[in-house]
Amino acid sequence: MTDGDGERIVECFREAAMGMIDWSVPLSALAQATRSRIAQLAAINAQGGLAFNYLTGCSTDEETAYLAAGGPNPLVNPRTRALMMASPLHCMVDSDFISPMGRQRTPIYNGLFHESDVPFAMLTRLDSPTDLVATLSLLQPGSVGEAEAADVRFVDAIAPAISAAIHAAIALGTTVDQSLVTTADHLSGAGILLGPDMSIAALSPGAEALLRDATHLSVRAGRLIAACPRTAASLEHAFAAMNAHGTEWRGAVPITLSGAMTSATPLFADMCPLPRRPSGPLSQARALLAIRMPRSDAALDDVRLMTAFTLTPSELEVARSLLRGDDLATIARRRRTSLATVRSQLRSLFVKTGCHRQAELVLTLRAYC
Repeated sequence: MTDGDGERIVECFREAAMGMIDWSVPLSALAQATRSRIAQLAAINAQGGLAFNYLTGCSTDEETAYLAAGGPNPLVNPRTRALMMASPLHCMVDSDFISPMGRQRTPIYNGLFHESDVPFAMLTRLDSPTDLVATLSLLQPGSVGEAEAADVRFVDAIAPAISAAIHAAIALGTTVDQSLVTTADHLSGAGILLGPDMSIAALSPGAEALLRDATHLSVRAGRLIAACPRTAASLEHAFAAMNAHGTEWRGAVPITLSGAMTSATPLFADMCPLPRRPSGPLSQARALLAIRMPRSDAALDDVRLMTAFTLTPSELEVARSLLRGDDLATIARRRRTSLATVRSQLRSLFVKTGCHRQAELVLTLRAYC
């Protein structure tokens, strides 16, 4: 391994962070340089879920076996536990945290690691700016043996630059996620991005208000909780189906959100799978729950009216009063203006909407509310 090898690998990680190449490219290059069979870039969130997981050098069956064996669980996997406790940017090998006798007594070592021929590993906790524990793991076959000091020094040397690239990709993922829920908020009224095990990845302002109210949904230990058991089952079933390993779900699942009290008005939502990103932004978001909120205020309707007919603020006020059934004298009194002014604004509304009678005008305006 040379300095040139390290620079080439770091540049590949930067390109992957910018979305120019797949994450598999830098991982494969790093695995080749360190004689590793499998390279893994992963992160665990505050709830213990696998926020993202990129692997190269292993089959889909091996990845499924890793998840089934509890690989991300620090209580099951000493490697995960060591990474959770490690100082950032310090490469470790197995002998740094477990004895040979301990390996023999640990099921995942004499089971999954033995069967996959990855008895040795180089592990580095990356420097993440969030509550995610980002990790870089290089798993080596028995024929290679435990990594030599030169291999560890090589990984230590390039880890800060790799960590910076991952840092940027996580920050970009956070920005993209927030933009997504904000857009959902404008379109439907509330958007919730769900990460592993239905943890909260991002919330729109409308969703924050809904969760504070806690009539239909709430948050407990960072996870989305439904007030109604039937709703909870529907949410969990849809989320599990969309995120089953090895599946590519298409289309949204409609869900009725019932309240804790039978008197609460049900809300309607769609759970939508998010496309898996092979490169670029790193995010723990797995699905978007878009909630069609009932609108008790007229803010969005006002925007529609003003946009459709290029109304002035004064004309909009008159239009809203007409929709409430107020007569012209009442409108003038409430607006503290003259009846002549209100009649002038009414004539302007007729011109802008193409209507000729007040009843026709009300029906036209109501179509946008």
